[in-house]
Amino acid sequence: MVLVGVEVHPEKRTVYFILEETDLVKEDWCMFELKEGKGLGKVKFITPVKENPLFSGGRDLKKATSVDIQEFEHRQEIEKEAYQVALEKISFRKLPIKLIVTRYPVESRRITFYYTAKQRVDFRVLVKDLAAVFKLRIQMQQVGVRDEPQLLRSCGVCGRTVCCALFLAKRKEKLNSVSLEAARVQNLPLSSSKISGVCGRLRCCLNFEYSTYSALKKKFPQIGQTIQWQNEKVRVVGRNLLKGTVVVETEKGIRKSLQNKDLAKKE
Repeated sequence: MVLVGVEVHPEKRTVYFILEETDLVKEDWCMFELKEGKGLGKVKFITPVKENPLFSGGRDLKKATSVDIQEFEHRQEIEKEAYQVALEKISFRKLPIKLIVTRYPVESRRITFYYTAKQRVDFRVLVKDLAAVFKLRIQMQQVGVRDEPQLLRSCGVCGRTVCCALFLAKRKEKLNSVSLEAARVQNLPLSSSKISGVCGRLRCCLNFEYSTYSALKKKFPQIGQTIQWQNEKVRVVGRNLLKGTVVVETEKGIRKSLQNKDLAKKE
């Protein structure tokens, strides 16, 4: 069995396939199954794996022909045209929706238009307008604000493609919710501009280290707690979970940074 890594075109994200055997080689163009239709990609690596691996493939993967590539490029042009036509029709009909992106994969018989809207919208007339132009089935798919950066493969504040477009969406259909507690326990500023992603919601990456910080937090005294240190009562005013230090204040107002392991909690 082999593990094949394929860089999806044009998104440049990597998807993986487990195959019994393959005649593909590195840099080959290939076609693979999507939920509807087929996608195009380039083989980035092929490596042997043990029998019965923990993860499995399931999708078909075959070498792309010149006809496949031409068809893919042709549909890419239709997607661009459909996007512009839809924008004009939406403006003409004065519909309160924001068009995000269009998709028309190979072997699919319909064009899907992804959009966001703050309210329920009757787009039946719009569907008729688009069907009359393209002579194809039209699907209007509403998505949430957290789905928009994923579809557009937006760039996060870290300078990389947003995580939901790279790998989070491949693990589950719905992204996990993020709470302010995840930022609070990591001692991050609670200003919305500092911890919000491009979608305007709390960044998904706040959850990545939340479990680690939560586990460390249980080993430290609480902020404001009075503890015993060198036969003196001191109050905890700060802590650094990663460095393992605690800032305490004596009754005289003097602050000291101590190692958490050296502290004896007041019973």
